[in-house]
Amino acid sequence: MLVQFQKEIRSITGKPEEKKFLLAVSGGIDSVVMAELFGKSKYVFAIAHCNFQLRGDESDGDEAFVKALADKYDVPFQVKHFDTLDHAANHKLSVQMAARDLRYEWLKESAEKNGFDYIVIAHNADDAIETFFINLLRGTGIAGLHGIASTHENIIRPLLPFTRKEIEDYAKKEKIKWREDSSNATDKYERNKIRHHLIPLLKEIAPDASKAIRHTINNLRETELLYRKAIEEKMGKIIASADDKTHISLNGLRKLELPHVYLYEYLKKYGFNHTQVEEMCAALNGQAGKVFLSSAYRITKDRRYFILEKLPSSEAFKEYSIAKDDSVIKNGVLHLEIAVKDKPSGYKPFHPSSVGCLDYGRLKFPLTIRKWEQGDKFYPLGMNKPKKVSDFLIDSKISLADKESIYVLVSGKEIAWVIGHRIDDRYKIGSATKKLYICNIVNSN
Repeated sequence: MLVQFQKEIRSITGKPEEKKFLLAVSGGIDSVVMAELFGKSKYVFAIAHCNFQLRGDESDGDEAFVKALADKYDVPFQVKHFDTLDHAANHKLSVQMAARDLRYEWLKESAEKNGFDYIVIAHNADDAIETFFINLLRGTGIAGLHGIASTHENIIRPLLPFTRKEIEDYAKKEKIKWREDSSNATDKYERNKIRHHLIPLLKEIAPDASKAIRHTINNLRETELLYRKAIEEKMGKIIASADDKTHISLNGLRKLELPHVYLYEYLKKYGFNHTQVEEMCAALNGQAGKVFLSSAYRITKDRRYFILEKLPSSEAFKEYSIAKDDSVIKNGVLHLEIAVKDKPSGYKPFHPSSVGCLDYGRLKFPLTIRKWEQGDKFYPLGMNKPKKVSDFLIDSKISLADKESIYVLVSGKEIAWVIGHRIDDRYKIGSATKKLYICNIVNSN
């Protein structure tokens, strides 16, 4: 087992003797055997233990046991105490999911802080089979069916090639002691029900069930590679990215045989779920304007595209006051450079849309920069009657997504400039103008 373990580590990391490993050790048989294998291999490692404070004295006993294990191998020991029940309640998670999230978050922070190359988790082949059935019962795609990955980012699982029985046999042969988690004996958790009842029943039906399921998992993992390649190729032809926005062609989606499959596989990394993707596909032939939100991203249905973009930070929605002597304005989205100049003789106004040149004498300070609002009106340059900003943006063929990042410059209660598009006719440079107020957009998203 030691030789096979070292072969697995080498296949994952290349040169394990040159790496630093952070081992997640609970005190159970899997993680204790893993620590023993690392110790015998003389790799550089530390032991990290999570005390979830769920089993009272038993949890504290696990911590003391793991600390003694670190002392035995003469390696650094790290421990973290969690209020797992409180975290589960506050985030509306099951206790198991709360513990999982807390563990991985802390391990990642610790590895980064202390310069470890890899976080090592002691999942075995039986864990992968149990995860296969958990995901199957919840409804999942190919990624869920191939179970636990041997590597993900800097997390590795070198015991995945070994069954629980192989690990138990090794522990008994080497006279390794471990801690039994009393919760593993109950049927309180879904995983335990599968472990105690479903797997034994499958083995009654087919003695080689575990081996056959592992073979299926490997087949699914290979199938997923081809599946992902096909998804990427198709989506690559109907997607274009620019200015921090991704445009997904509606017409391109309509031509796909199963658009919801392609769209979900592309969007799930942005936090969108199956239900939302189904709603998007149902809206393919509907009116523009529908918006879909994940925790960090927004998708707006435009006339020709689904437009994907990161949600702006709260900083971008603040109003900004401009004093007379301000020369630079930055609000996280907009960057303006401002100059006040005497009007040159023979001056003829001509500026690109990125420059707002206004009659300084008509402005009422402090000015305000804010996002445009429904009901806003102004007199577009060249017009002698007001127009709604919303109608102006429609006439200018501004996309729905871009409309949400339009700002206006306000003087008193009047809009003097729809920033980056058109100044108000009342603030244009005329014969009576003495000074120019020039606002130049340096960078706008």
